Amino acid sequence: MSLALRFLTRLLAPVLLLSGAWAQTVSTVGGNALDTTGALIPHAHITLQRADGTALESESDSAGQFHIANVRPGSYTLRITADGFQTWEKPISVPTQTRSPLRITLDVMGAVADVNVNAEEQTLQVNTDTSNNQSATDVDRDALDRLPVFDGDYITTLSRFLSSDAVGTSGVTLVVNGTEANGAGVTASGVQSVKINQNPYTALYASPGRARIEITTKGGTDHFHGSLNALGRNSIFDARNTFARTKPGESRLYFEGAVTGPLRLGRKSTFLLTGNHDNNRQQAIVLAATPSGQVQTNVPNPTTHDFYSARAFHNFRESDQFWIGYSYERRAVQNAGIGGTVLPEAGTNTHMFEHEINMGYTRVISPRLVNQLRFLVGKNESRTDSITAAPQVLVSGAFTGGGAQADFRRTENHVDGADIVTYTDGKHELKVGVDIPDISRRGFVDKTNALGTYTFASLSSYAAGTPSLYVTQRGQPRVVFWETIFGGIVEDTVRLRPNLSIAAGFRYYFQNYFHNVPFNVAPRLSFAYAPSRKGRTVIRGGAGLFYDRSGPASISDLLHFDGVTLRKYIVSQPSYPFPGSAIAALPTSLATLDPRARMPSTLQFSIGVEEQITRSSTLSVTYVGTRGMNLFRSIDANAPLAGANVRPNPSFGQIRLVQPEGYAKGNSLEISFRGRPTSYFAGQVQYILIKSYNNTQGITWFPADSHTPLNDWARSDNDRRQKFDLLGTFTAKKWFSLGTALSLYSGLPVNIVTGSDTNGDGVTNDRPSGVRRNALHGPGYMNVDFNLAHDFVLTKDKKSAKTLTVSINSFNVVNRVNPTTYVGVVTSPFFGKPVAAQPPRRMQFNLQYKF
Repeated sequence: MSLALRFLTRLLAPVLLLSGAWAQTVSTVGGNALDTTGALIPHAHITLQRADGTALESESDSAGQFHIANVRPGSYTLRITADGFQTWEKPISVPTQTRSPLRITLDVMGAVADVNVNAEEQTLQVNTDTSNNQSATDVDRDALDRLPVFDGDYITTLSRFLSSDAVGTSGVTLVVNGTEANGAGVTASGVQSVKINQNPYTALYASPGRARIEITTKGGTDHFHGSLNALGRNSIFDARNTFARTKPGESRLYFEGAVTGPLRLGRKSTFLLTGNHDNNRQQAIVLAATPSGQVQTNVPNPTTHDFYSARAFHNFRESDQFWIGYSYERRAVQNAGIGGTVLPEAGTNTHMFEHEINMGYTRVISPRLVNQLRFLVGKNESRTDSITAAPQVLVSGAFTGGGAQADFRRTENHVDGADIVTYTDGKHELKVGVDIPDISRRGFVDKTNALGTYTFASLSSYAAGTPSLYVTQRGQPRVVFWETIFGGIVEDTVRLRPNLSIAAGFRYYFQNYFHNVPFNVAPRLSFAYAPSRKGRTVIRGGAGLFYDRSGPASISDLLHFDGVTLRKYIVSQPSYPFPGSAIAALPTSLATLDPRARMPSTLQFSIGVEEQITRSSTLSVTYVGTRGMNLFRSIDANAPLAGANVRPNPSFGQIRLVQPEGYAKGNSLEISFRGRPTSYFAGQVQYILIKSYNNTQGITWFPADSHTPLNDWARSDNDRRQKFDLLGTFTAKKWFSLGTALSLYSGLPVNIVTGSDTNGDGVTNDRPSGVRRNALHGPGYMNVDFNLAHDFVLTKDKKSAKTLTVSINSFNVVNRVNPTTYVGVVTSPFFGKPVAAQPPRRMQFNLQYKF
């Protein structure tokens, strides 16, 4: 501990000394943006402009606080704009010393004026703020309302701008109001903005920018405002799925909204209520080959989903704010997992519920020192039940029948939060804090394969009754464990000169069960440099190390399959059916962790150029490189040697060894255009050319041959060589708006396999001789979506504006057949062909009432 304190003291001492010297010649303009109730306004756009036209720009953080450092003494015009508020503008004088923090109140603007602010006032500017990279995706509330968002799922709509190769074992990182979370905590109308790839190398977060979705939610207001939405779909307006013999009868009704206003405890207390009810009557399409012929049928797959939340906000003296919220979510899905080659009998029913309590407190200790605390307590449970109580029969690439053998129950009681202290002095903005993404007590009840799964290499093998593999489990299905993840943060953002900024920091990682490496420290560095004084061109770059997490499922496997608790039996070339009396005499399989295990890490680095094209649009060209090191993979450490029929250690079956031995390499060129080039269009266009190779796809992935895992070096499963995305809105003044989404992707690779377990390692991913992994090129993807909307202005009073918006959405307008993938099993009658596709053209009708 003393060593760490000495290290931190030595690190910060020169920073503080430099900041004191700089403060003698320049000043910092900072303060807080608030609404008329005193509630803080996050992500307001700040412009400080001199008489000669040069300007410095910034943005208020999630606490509504802003800082513009390195300001020379003189006269300026300070302008602040924010969605839903009237523009604030005032001349100010900047002295030779740092000003006292400003408290700026913005008046609320009505719903109609909100559109005009986005259309006319807000501008995009390249600048040397290290967090202002123009390759980021930034969508505000008005844009979300205008874009074609299928079933209100804005996260899926924007996920097209994520990078699959940057996402870790635990999936996409969701950051809500500056803190990692499992969900947004509010419904769609309670979201103020969504960002992807904002500040990709910051030490504040565990994952890089393209693996992170940052959501800012709305606060309370002193007048009643809200948004009520109704959405409907019916298959009579849709096209028929190409794999459906008859068009399935589908419908959906979705109600959602948010209301905010004052609590009757004084003007400083406000509330936010959000909720949605979703009744989705969809159907799954089955296309399978069985001994009795082809099965092509539609299966009802209904989903019901409810979410409700309530938040209360209170503003104390100065700019201190406290808020607390509660949310409840419930989801039920019938006939899940059915479709493609999976028959109706092999489906499941799933149920999930979650309760969460969120709290936040922002304390302005002094003009230079701010503390932000976020805290969350939650409880959730999910359950999967097989529809049919029977052994599963899996004929590779042809059909999956019998029971799903997927019975599983998961419970979780978790706490997470963060506490970040920001110290601003002169040219420095120093952030120090702790981030705890997860402290949870988890329970896993694993009853999968209780009756077993038979795998057949082909339909002929099934007809002959000769499976290649039988897997079953016996013993105690329940384990309980604690998972703890901790991060320590230090980051300093320095404006060395008016045209040069640097952010440097590091993040410390800790996770139990994978903590044998004593110093998981990940350094981060980024810079932004403007070669000319006009600042229309910025060179931006950076690098960072990002550690992965194992995820709770892998911890559950290590505790379950220890040879005693839950015994897994894997039988090669079994009889069919396999006698239950013979199971007890079989050697059990194990799941173990390599004693050399360390947390996998990814190094990302980039360099790019940003150019101001018009007053409110920018173009960026960026090279991004990634190198994945010590990546997780699994091998069978007890796999039979080549030509042998027995395992080296006959006392055990498969010994799954989790290793940190994988490697990945990726290079990409990203071209992004964003902004408002004309008064008729605003949005973002992105083209990515990428090449991605690896020899593992994650912690549960096995190579084709556990004795030669390096032979699996090939195209990544996510190696989509070219991607083009357009997301934007065309506006015809007051007549209508046309939200547009266009995606053009090249195909993902497909792995060619035999469908059998020839080498006896208990995994049916063997490839034909001489065929490399992912050798088959998969189908491409093209999709066009539209949202045609018109606003009916009911009242024009700014404080009580009311608007009814009617919109018609069409998804996959051109009705292109987009296969999900090709079947890669050489023994399948569908080899090299698709058996499932993305949905055909669908229509959606929306009504939105804003007040």
